[in-house]
Amino acid sequence: MSLFQLRRPLGGLIGLLLALSFTSHADAGRYLRACCRQQATLPAGQLVQARYTETVLELEHNAAPWQPTAYAGRGGLWWSAATFARADTLTADTRPRPYYSATQWTPTALLYRDYGDQDLLPLAPGRQQDELFRAARYAPGPLLAWFGQHRVAPLPDTSAGLARFRATLHQTVVTLSIRRADARLVRMALLAPDELRGDVTTTYDYADYATLGHLAYPTRIEVRKYDGRLREEVRVREARLVAAAPVLLAAPAGGPPRPAAEVLPTVQVQVLAPQLHLLALPHTNDQVLVAEFATFLVVAEAPLNSANGELIIREAQRLAPGKPIRYFVFGHHHPHYAGGLRAFVRLGATILHGPGDAGYVRDLATAPHTLQPDSLQRHPTPLHAEEITDRKTIADGTLEMTIYCIGKQSEHTNDYLIYYFPQHKLLFEDDLAGVPSQGPARKASARQRGLYQAITERGLAVDTVVQSWPVRGGIKTIIPFRELTEAMSVGP
Repeated sequence: MSLFQLRRPLGGLIGLLLALSFTSHADAGRYLRACCRQQATLPAGQLVQARYTETVLELEHNAAPWQPTAYAGRGGLWWSAATFARADTLTADTRPRPYYSATQWTPTALLYRDYGDQDLLPLAPGRQQDELFRAARYAPGPLLAWFGQHRVAPLPDTSAGLARFRATLHQTVVTLSIRRADARLVRMALLAPDELRGDVTTTYDYADYATLGHLAYPTRIEVRKYDGRLREEVRVREARLVAAAPVLLAAPAGGPPRPAAEVLPTVQVQVLAPQLHLLALPHTNDQVLVAEFATFLVVAEAPLNSANGELIIREAQRLAPGKPIRYFVFGHHHPHYAGGLRAFVRLGATILHGPGDAGYVRDLATAPHTLQPDSLQRHPTPLHAEEITDRKTIADGTLEMTIYCIGKQSEHTNDYLIYYFPQHKLLFEDDLAGVPSQGPARKASARQRGLYQAITERGLAVDTVVQSWPVRGGIKTIIPFRELTEAMSVGP
């Protein structure tokens, strides 16, 4: 048999397989249409009203990395393909009072009142569309309707028993997984950029479906945030059809409030003492310390994200041309201090951190940032890190710096570091002193008392305390130590 004779049946087989594959791929679109019919289509003029309860885990200013604050949530929902409204209450054992929020969305308008606020929150461009997948935590109907209206094409079939569809809303990649057996949504995956943690995946798993007439809706939603590190649950109950949703929020006469103009990133430099430079970043409300040794630099703190870290590096190199940044140190793991560390990893600096932070530093340094690439994503560089559990002294030429770990004594976090310069009798710290800029001395807070005890117990001769955050807000950032001492003696 000739090669030509072999090619003819082989070519026909390949063509048949391609045709079957194309037919199967195109036919998968019917599962989205069927899912929309049973989960997003309501009788004319009707909405779903339901109650819900939920567990909520938030990464706030807690004592250790990845330690969440746990909240219990409850509220009411109203939704259709083109409407979503929610009245929400959050409570926590660690908070003295409940918090309330309200959301009101249509395809042309979004109003939102945040927890603890009385006024509407100014919403950035893109949040209008983002509300579709935010609402899907409770009710996937509006987002399913959007996928159906935009005729989102199916993805190639890679999951047995599932039809998958993907679209990008604003900056978030949304993937729907619909079970072929009954055309019901079983999972939604959201891939979004986080300025600190990089490409972050959140998933909603939909289960325990109930019916309301021909409408099917999930009564249990399992939520996995931050690539599965935090797990929450939403329970939906008491669903019924109603003719209208309540007016939870009213738009002002001039329309929803607009976000304030973005504050451009800038750096303001102040000389604290010979070889000590204080860099103020008004756009983040922070101060950063650059210690200039004879042959190298040490940078303490970099707020929020890589872009600020790169801004600080440029300014440090302008202040001391030719001197490499040997160390970057952050006083504790919260974003206003550790957020910019990736820029220093890219530079090859050694990252100094407190006890228990090694895994967290590695998480931040190795997290993919493909959606919004930073310098480390573009130029991968090995991490060099060192843990400080007691103290570390850095000296070169005429400058000496000792980093002390005060940990839980800070009354704030377990990993807390402070920086002492003996020849200047100056101590730099993140957010413990908190002395008001005006008025008489007030009774010391737990954080102030912890800082004072850390200084006195170690026998440090301190004349001046300099604080990193906040720059604004009625708090001194350069504090005579005697004022901290006065607060210790103020009675109830």
